[in-house]
Amino acid sequence: MPRVVTLIKNCCYFTLIVVLVTIVSSLFVWQADVYQSTIDEQIRLMKIDISAMKKENHLMEIKINEQSGKHDEMKDSFRYLLGKWPGEGNEEEDEEKKKKREVPHYVLNIGNKPDTMKEAAGSETEKDEVNPLESALKDINLEETNQEEKAEEGKEEEDNDITDLTKRAHVLIISEKRGGSDVLGKLIAHDENIFYLPSISSVIKTEADFSKIRHCIISDEVVTYYKTHQTVLMSSKSLAKFCPEGKCQGFTAGALENECVKKHMSVLEGHAEDWDLKMVDRVSVEVAYVSRDPRAIISELMELGDVTEESVQEFSKQLCARISGFLQYQPSSHYLYQVVKYEKLASSPVTALSEIYHRLFETTLIPTLNLSKDYKNQLFLSISDWKQKLSQIAVDAVEEECPGVS
Repeated sequence: MPRVVTLIKNCCYFTLIVVLVTIVSSLFVWQADVYQSTIDEQIRLMKIDISAMKKENHLMEIKINEQSGKHDEMKDSFRYLLGKWPGEGNEEEDEEKKKKREVPHYVLNIGNKPDTMKEAAGSETEKDEVNPLESALKDINLEETNQEEKAEEGKEEEDNDITDLTKRAHVLIISEKRGGSDVLGKLIAHDENIFYLPSISSVIKTEADFSKIRHCIISDEVVTYYKTHQTVLMSSKSLAKFCPEGKCQGFTAGALENECVKKHMSVLEGHAEDWDLKMVDRVSVEVAYVSRDPRAIISELMELGDVTEESVQEFSKQLCARISGFLQYQPSSHYLYQVVKYEKLASSPVTALSEIYHRLFETTLIPTLNLSKDYKNQLFLSISDWKQKLSQIAVDAVEEECPGVS
């Protein structure tokens, strides 16, 4: 009997040791996996930084080549008119070419014209005298060159205003899902000078993602998202131009990056579920928040099947808490934050858009809106059609959780 007890104890000890060894081994394996994941993430971020640096170097090389080309053209002009470039050595010229370029002195000596051709010819024989035609041509050419350089500098400054991220405008359009941000985005998308990315909050969620867009770096995830959501893609002129007749063969990250650089402004549209107030405050950009009646929002979400009558009470509580937070939000930076009422936007899109442009973009010159009569009617009816679609139970639930909406 004692032997049996001893055997059982030994078995228990052995089992306990095996379990402990297994746990320790698992911890070591888990720690190694975490360490490897951290290293992989750091490598990925380094590759992104290297890619951005390569693109910046490429842009600098292009500018340097352009300046070098202009410099060579200017040198050719001087050589053609004067026979040499200022600062170069005085190489001996071909006598025949030199004679062709010379003009009699008396032609330009108006007011002091010599009495005879002989006197004029005599003055030409002085070796140290400067040819007036060469001097005049040189002055004219230098003046034209200076004017061209000033014009080029102005053009370069304008181009730099586009590519300089400190001078580019970046605007977020935010609302709840079915809250109206897509409507405002479609109206702004009529502007040819805006790079518009609709419903991008499903892809761009972090500060690092925003930083890439601010530097016109388009990830493969963005390209893949729009290729699989072509209805969303076609609502933006900046994107739809790469998909004629629904064929997106030229829709690449490089093409979108070039399009982004050409525009003076980028506008990103998304939903409050993806972009919370903390993230909005950290990215430091202009923001337009579209506020809509929560009953209208829930009515459309119930039609889509995203909300049921059983869940409407809890959903209304979360929805109205987010809406209240965005309405009371005060940005910590100097960037503008504007609340846009959906009902005003839908009833009078031109007036509402003009106010938005005046506040966010500092201009009242809005793009031409080619809105059909049917679309205008659809917008107007969307203000109050929830009254016919939403059940009284759902209405009561929303009004209970959202005081002040009735």
